[in-house]
Amino acid sequence: MVASAHAIHNAATAANYYQSEDGVTGSEAASSGWWGEGAEDLALAGEVEGERFTQLLLGFVGDGRLGSVRDGELRHQPGWDITFSAPKSVSIMAQVAGDTRLFKAHRQAVLAALSHAQQYLAFTRIRREGEKTGETTGSLVVATFQHLTSRAHDPQLHTHAVIINATKGSDKTWRSLHEQGLFRCLKGLGAIYGQELAHAVSELGYATERTKTGFEIAGVPHAALSAMSQRRAAIAAYLSVQGDPGEATSAQTRIAVLATREAKRQVDAGQLTAQWQESAAKAGFGRDDQACLVALARSNAHERSPDDCLDLLAWEAVAFAAEKLSEREAVFAERRLVEEAGAYAYGRLGQREIRLAVAEARVHGGLIDRTYRTRHGRDLSGFTTPENVRTERDMLRLEQLGRGGALPLLTPAQAGRAVERAARQSAVEGLDWTGDQRRAAIALLTSDDRIGALQGHAGTAKTTTVLAAYAREAERRGRVVVALAPTAIAAQVLGDALGRKGDTVARHLLVNGARSPGRSGKDEVWLTDEASLLSARDMLALLGQAERSEARLVLVGDVGQLGSVGAGAAFAQLQHGGMATARLAEIVRQTNADTRDAVIAAIEGHAGKVLAALERGGGAVIEQRGRDQRLAVMADRFVALSPAQRQRALVIEPSRAGRDLLTGLIRSRLAQRGELSDAALSFRALENKDLTRAEVRRGIGLDIGDVVRFSRDYPLRGVRRGDPLTISVIGPDRSWIGLTGQDGSQVKWHPGYWGYRAQYFQPRDMELRVGDAVQFTRNDRGRSRMNGQRGEVTAIDVGAGTAALRMENGQVQRLDTANLRDVHVRHAWVHTAHAAQGRTADTVLAHAESGSATLVDQKFVYVAVSRARMEAVIVTDDRSKLVAVLHERAGEKQTALDLGGPVRGKSFEPSAGL
Repeated sequence: MVASAHAIHNAATAANYYQSEDGVTGSEAASSGWWGEGAEDLALAGEVEGERFTQLLLGFVGDGRLGSVRDGELRHQPGWDITFSAPKSVSIMAQVAGDTRLFKAHRQAVLAALSHAQQYLAFTRIRREGEKTGETTGSLVVATFQHLTSRAHDPQLHTHAVIINATKGSDKTWRSLHEQGLFRCLKGLGAIYGQELAHAVSELGYATERTKTGFEIAGVPHAALSAMSQRRAAIAAYLSVQGDPGEATSAQTRIAVLATREAKRQVDAGQLTAQWQESAAKAGFGRDDQACLVALARSNAHERSPDDCLDLLAWEAVAFAAEKLSEREAVFAERRLVEEAGAYAYGRLGQREIRLAVAEARVHGGLIDRTYRTRHGRDLSGFTTPENVRTERDMLRLEQLGRGGALPLLTPAQAGRAVERAARQSAVEGLDWTGDQRRAAIALLTSDDRIGALQGHAGTAKTTTVLAAYAREAERRGRVVVALAPTAIAAQVLGDALGRKGDTVARHLLVNGARSPGRSGKDEVWLTDEASLLSARDMLALLGQAERSEARLVLVGDVGQLGSVGAGAAFAQLQHGGMATARLAEIVRQTNADTRDAVIAAIEGHAGKVLAALERGGGAVIEQRGRDQRLAVMADRFVALSPAQRQRALVIEPSRAGRDLLTGLIRSRLAQRGELSDAALSFRALENKDLTRAEVRRGIGLDIGDVVRFSRDYPLRGVRRGDPLTISVIGPDRSWIGLTGQDGSQVKWHPGYWGYRAQYFQPRDMELRVGDAVQFTRNDRGRSRMNGQRGEVTAIDVGAGTAALRMENGQVQRLDTANLRDVHVRHAWVHTAHAAQGRTADTVLAHAESGSATLVDQKFVYVAVSRARMEAVIVTDDRSKLVAVLHERAGEKQTALDLGGPVRGKSFEPSAGL
């Protein structure tokens, strides 16, 4: 059960295709029709007539014709086909068993998905006073074509919803649609269709069983599903020649679909039904079995009584959706809330009940109206939650309480002399201080605020100059300096630069929170690097702990780089709220002037200037249309570097899937060159599942075979902190989960009541060869391992299942792949942008596909080019398109409290002592 989409390129061909696609004669269930607010405005009703359909596809709408003139020629995208396909069991029960009620259920589900698209995704651009603005129109013109078979003439109930490229705006003018929303939200539309269909099928009395892609009707044998899935089998067989069909990319699948498509041939409906009955009987699902299942469903539907708990379930679904979304985004789209709520109550609720629950939550304050800003700058209906509002208000209040709450470390004169000493020492080592660095160091040393900040662009040497000088002077005056960062690697980098051991913010809060109540931390200074990676929730915890400990806190970071995975933009918001902030703007990292110009242009958000600077001498911009070709180019360029140069290079791919594909290409090339061993150690590595607290508390997203590590001891339950436990059983409704330890011990876990603060991992296939670059993916203090720490495989023993690693710091680590503690590793040839942030390299290779809306934005480009000392290479599909889309994608995260305007944090302006 899927929703697929493709663009229509030829109007006349499309009109003929949709009106004759089935090739089935004598069928009464195949039909067409018009739908949508736009269709009503055009007085379109009844069956789709070919000539009118063709004219609309050509752009003749209302009294004019849509399109744009390019190179003296009128060009117009006719429209898009979104196809909704029913589960195979629904097709069988409707077309083979003869339960015609299912046709109506399918139709209702399609219309529910289209209503969702019309309400949230119908969007156009309007030019007003020379500026292009976006408008959500709520107007679609859709021609629907219900067909009954696949190309292989299997029973396959599906509807082509052809969306005409036209929408009517608030000014009553017809314009072309903006297609991005439709394509990027295709998964959501498929989910709405599936949820609504599962609910309708249940209302008809059928029991349903969840599958990976949706559901099937219980009672239809698997053998019957397979026997009537010849089309799917042909596609799978084609893909299997290239590898595992389940691992195929969308591009590979599209090629397989086209390559295995049979020519249309006319078949009589009666003959086809007889063939289906014969196939069903051979699969053990004959006429009597079919009739029995239909009769049972009708009886169940007749006996079904109104469920008084539906309102409660709808409220629960909306509450879950809001809790899940608000963990990652301070403001989330109403569309996403409805989709997540539907997924939670899959098959038990329809869209009507969910939307009523959303309306009720708005009335009672569980949801607070906010404007949600998409990555393309569209303003949509959205919400925040009372918890997110409270978190941000408390965070801002704690910062304000700290203003003027501490004695300056030094007087202005003392600070000036201290900075001059530090600058002279740096000059001896070959690093000259900039005026920005001098002013920032003096500002922090003379501040009387308990909470201060250092905002500096990437490559401004924040740590080696300002923070190092601040830490030395603080220690000379009896202060205890604590080096903190959100990640273990960033904490180690900061600690090494300051000559002390760094720690993660999470561990520091845990340890510091356990200190005796009478012990004060007023002599401590907490220097926290990469502060932009802290969510509002984590920032509140850090500020709260500092306030209770009476410790000074210095937040260090760059609001221009990537933000937190969690909700909010705390570091930027604190600056907006007036936190005193010293600033560094002069970049000193790049040794290539053109590369430095590219970084400056990235800071300004000017993508065109970034690419121009790279092409001028700061690196290169490479265009390749296909993704496979782009990744191949990146792999070739990386492998062409010498081993020493690779050590000083950084390859960045924004998506995890792309990272794994590119890693495979690089490893394949290195193996061909003999730089990786022939022998390979294969095993099952553990990968973080990245679940929200809302999901875990309800057991959602956890599967048999996953591994759980709890964050604290539970002695009465036989659970020790950090021990790996494998999920072996999942109870009814996921109310409890059975866990098995490596020693065979059993634990019955109720995640809704205890132990949801844990780490969750899924196994995945991995192999190591001598010469492979690897990194740890989990902190393990007992074995001196840090998440992100990199090394090289120096030896493997396939028989023993062991490997030896030489880490970047010279340390030697041994892996025993039979021990779950040792399999938190991945290849380190390619990094995502978040993993790359904080690193520096001579050469950077970055993949920036223009269509990757959720991952490639201004912040991504800034992080990518600013990692490079010498050169940065951007590999893209279309240079011009990339520049255009980056203009819209600032990559800023929203906050629950709308402060608005530019950052207005108080900037230090010291003058004495300089």
